[in-house]
Amino acid sequence: MSQRGRKGGGTVFWNEDRGRYTGQLSHYDAAGNRKRPKVHAATKAECWEKLDDLRAELKKTGSVAPRDLTVGDLINDLLLHPPADWKSPLTLINRRNYAARITMALGKVKVARLTVAQVERFLADAAAEGLSADTLRRLRSTLRLAIRRAERDGKATRNVAALAEIPAAPRRQSRSMNLDQIRALLGLDLTTWWRAYLTCAVMCGLRPGELLGLRWEDVDFKAGVLRVRKCLKALPDPVTGKRVLVLEELKTERSKRTIRMPGQVVAVLLALRKEQAAARLKLGAAYDVRGMAMVFGDGAGAPKWPQDVRSHFQTLCGRAGIGEGWTPREQRHTFVSVLSDSGVDIEQIADAVGHVNSTVTKAVYRHQIADEITSAATVMDSIFGEAKGS
Repeated sequence: MSQRGRKGGGTVFWNEDRGRYTGQLSHYDAAGNRKRPKVHAATKAECWEKLDDLRAELKKTGSVAPRDLTVGDLINDLLLHPPADWKSPLTLINRRNYAARITMALGKVKVARLTVAQVERFLADAAAEGLSADTLRRLRSTLRLAIRRAERDGKATRNVAALAEIPAAPRRQSRSMNLDQIRALLGLDLTTWWRAYLTCAVMCGLRPGELLGLRWEDVDFKAGVLRVRKCLKALPDPVTGKRVLVLEELKTERSKRTIRMPGQVVAVLLALRKEQAAARLKLGAAYDVRGMAMVFGDGAGAPKWPQDVRSHFQTLCGRAGIGEGWTPREQRHTFVSVLSDSGVDIEQIADAVGHVNSTVTKAVYRHQIADEITSAATVMDSIFGEAKGS
C-alpha cells in the first residue's frame, strides 16, 4: 500500500523485503535523466521526514546525492583517478597511506550522513595517536578532495571536510647543532667520504636527498658553485614492487638553485674526487655501472641508500659525544641557524635552501633573524676556516 502526498512530494510504501517503510522521490537531473532516490525508515512519519529532507536538498542544489554512497567509495575513486599534480611516486605512496587511515575510520559511513563532527572526531583521534599537525592537514585535504569530486559530480551536497577544524597537535621543533657540536663532529677522524658529506651538509644546506643525488656534473670547480638539480629517492619498482634508488626531478622550480661553495667544501670535494678516481682505476668496468657519476656514491660508485647514511651518521654523532638522536636533515637546520645567527637576511637564507618563500624558513628552521646581508659562503669560511680538516 502506498500513500501519496502533494504533487512532487514523493511516495511512501511498506517494503516487505526490508521490513521497513521506503520513501521514493522522482525527479530529473541536469542531463534530463530520471532519478528515483529512496530513503528507508521504521515508521511512515519518519520516512516522510526523510523525503522532506530530499525535497529540500533538491530545491537547494538541483540534485539529490545518492544515499548509499560511502566515504570508502569516494576514497577508492580518488586513488583510481589521482589528480594530475600527484606526479611523484612518493606522493602517491603517502596519499595511499592517508587514504587507508581515512577508510579504516570512516570508510563505511554514508557520504550523505557524514557530519562535520564525525570528521573532527576522526582528526582528534589521529592527533591523540601522536600524528603531527602537518599529517592531520594532509588527512583532511585528502578527504576534502574526495568529497569535492563527489560535489562536482552531484554525489554530495556539502563538503563537511572543508568545514572541519584541525585539532591542535604537537609540531616537531626545529633543532640544530651549535658550533661546539659541529666542530666536535667535524673533528672526528673521518673517512674522505664522510668528511665531504658532513662538510657539504653543514655548509651548503642541501636536503639529504639532494646531497645523495648530487652528481659530479653538478659541481663546477672553475666557477666555485654547486648546482642543485636532482634528488635521490627510494621508490617502489613498478614491476617488482621492491624499492629502488632513482634520481628524481626536484619538487619545485625554486628548489633548483646554484650555491657558491665555501673554501672547505671545495677542498673536501676535490679530495673525494681524487679518491674516487683511484677506485675507478682499481675496479675498472665494475665501477659506476649505471653511469650516474654520483658525488656521494658508495665504494663502487652506485647511489647510497639513505637509511645507511642515516644510521652511520647517528653513530658518528655518538662518537663525537653529542648524542645519537640526530638525523642528517638536521644539518640543514644547522645551516640555516648558523647563517641566521651570523646576520644573513632571511630572504637570502630561503633562497639558499630552496624554499618557495621565507615563511617556512622562519617557522621551522631559523632561531634568530637579523637584518644585515652577508654571503653564506663567506660566513661559513669565516666560522669554520680553522676547523680540523681544512
